Amino acid sequence: MRAVALGLAVLCVFAATPAAAQGEEMRQPLSPGTVAPDFTAATLEGATIKLADWHGKVVVLNYFITWYRDAAQHLKMMEDLAGAFSAQGMRLVSISLDDGTRGLDEVRSLVRDQEIAHPIIADPQQRIAGLYGVRALPAIFIVGRDGVIAHYHEGYTEGDDERLGEVIAAVLQVGAPAAEPSETEAEAEPEAEAQPAAEEPEEPVCKCFRRCGIARKLVDALGLTPRPPLRPGEGEDTTLLR
Repeated sequence: MRAVALGLAVLCVFAATPAAAQGEEMRQPLSPGTVAPDFTAATLEGATIKLADWHGKVVVLNYFITWYRDAAQHLKMMEDLAGAFSAQGMRLVSISLDDGTRGLDEVRSLVRDQEIAHPIIADPQQRIAGLYGVRALPAIFIVGRDGVIAHYHEGYTEGDDERLGEVIAAVLQVGAPAAEPSETEAEAEPEAEAQPAAEEPEEPVCKCFRRCGIARKLVDALGLTPRPPLRPGEGEDTTLLR
């Protein structure tokens, strides 16, 4: 699992707080079973989001930052999850912790390039992140219909889409969406049903027949016969198969 720790950025935000002055420990993410703190913020498009307005929905809060190396894949994964579960009552909002004008430009660019449709909030001062104790990115809080945090996920690794999908489905109390068949499976299924009459195989075109192992295996599989080698004095043989 890969995650970006909020090191200096977090320390700078909390350096002047009484808690930091008293030497208290670094903040910790809110645990499942905790009531999700309410907040109000504007999206990149200027719309206002208030968490309390989504009471009765399953809300996924996704904290991210653009300079994380898997930011594009992660944000696209979240977009796909929103598409899979929005009709069942899930709402997703991603919250960027990029700071400064350049950081905001990077967020807009990432959202545009990945064709992200779900709402994005910029939280450069980590006002919302601080409420939830975000310490590393990406960080995901899944809030149940009752407004209580049901699940916390930190970092990003292969297979997270399936794992998060199962958790979201469980919180929604619906079935997880069926995985789409691969292209190979999709192509194999109609062929198995139709089972058309076998046709004469077309001759493979490979100008490097005698040196190409792939072509040799293909010829063997099709039961074709290559022409014999040239005898001394004969011209170039451009017909590879009988």
